[in-house]
Amino acid sequence: MPLHLVCEDLAEFESDAIVYAATIQALKDGDAEPAPGTEKEEELDILSQLGEGELRIVYANDLYCTYVIHALCPVWEGGGSGETEKLAACWRACLQLAADHDCRSVAFPLISAGVYGFPEEIALKTAAEAVEAFQKDCAMDVELVFADQESFRRCAALYPE
Repeated sequence: MPLHLVCEDLAEFESDAIVYAATIQALKDGDAEPAPGTEKEEELDILSQLGEGELRIVYANDLYCTYVIHALCPVWEGGGSGETEKLAACWRACLQLAADHDCRSVAFPLISAGVYGFPEEIALKTAAEAVEAFQKDCAMDVELVFADQESFRRCAALYPE
């Protein structure tokens, strides 16, 4: 299986890089927290410089990883606006950026699920396919980290390892 699912706090996960995916509106509305080790204003500044699907990698501040990859993730609009393709492209870009920085491991949340509206099943399938395709050319440990047991159980049932 290309992904390994775990239930843990992403901010405390040991990996070469962690991915933080958000939207500016979710941060402003309080529906999302800033990336671990980042203040809200700093996170808003980073994300405001990105277009949807664009990334920025920074050194981690006092975390158990070397890098934090900030991604402006796509939002689900019902499935007719190319959202799945945008999400797959976001996964590929995150993985490539991690590889470009010599990361051997990277931890992701389930990008675009939750407050961003993607159905978990579609987000999980998109993630698995993107990671599997990427791992054909680049060996990297990819962890999918869930903060709560309920989401972890639902996705683990959809993606048995």
